[in-house]
Amino acid sequence: MQIVINENSYSVPTAWNEIPLGRFMDYMAQYEEEATADRKQLVLVSTLTGAPKPLLEKAKKNVIDQAVEELNKIMSREASKQLNLIIEIDGIEYGFHPNLHELRLKEFVDLDNKLSSGWEAMHEVMAILYRPVTKKKGDKYRIEEYDFKTAKKRAEMFKEELSVDTVNGAAAFFLNIAVGYLNITQQFLDKMNRKQRRKAIRQMRNNLTKNTGGME
Repeated sequence: MQIVINENSYSVPTAWNEIPLGRFMDYMAQYEEEATADRKQLVLVSTLTGAPKPLLEKAKKNVIDQAVEELNKIMSREASKQLNLIIEIDGIEYGFHPNLHELRLKEFVDLDNKLSSGWEAMHEVMAILYRPVTKKKGDKYRIEEYDFKTAKKRAEMFKEELSVDTVNGAAAFFLNIAVGYLNITQQFLDKMNRKQRRKAIRQMRNNLTKNTGGME
């Protein structure tokens, strides 16, 4: 679907797999800041179509209403919960971390810190979980060693190249293994006293539940 405003044409997505992660992050960041229903609709259309707010404010109401109706249809549906183990972008394959039980300390710390930031850092979470495939044989594959510098560059690219469907599939998988996620940190928790351990577990559980389950 297309909307035309002052001879400028903008695509209105009709499914979650048509919405880039970066646009949905913008939507999440701006939506709650608006107080009125009209302003929230403006944010919805602007962030998910890429049409500038000043231009939308000058558009005919029926054009905005039509776009809002289509976008609300998407919002009323669940995004995919299927995990894509390997995704391809510009000829490069990126694999989801094949064994979370083997997370290194740096990976774990960065992952937990990013999860605590919610949608603001979701592109960085994905860049930790998805990395270039270095070796593949049948269904088995290896991914690049974690490096925060290359992950940062990858995160910016993921804003444009990952769809909400892909992100939600990874998030749903991560949430489903929340107990396992806590178990793999036992080696770190063992070094804490009882009070610190309880606080750490509670924080990790909150991070997983709040920040990876937001698109039900």
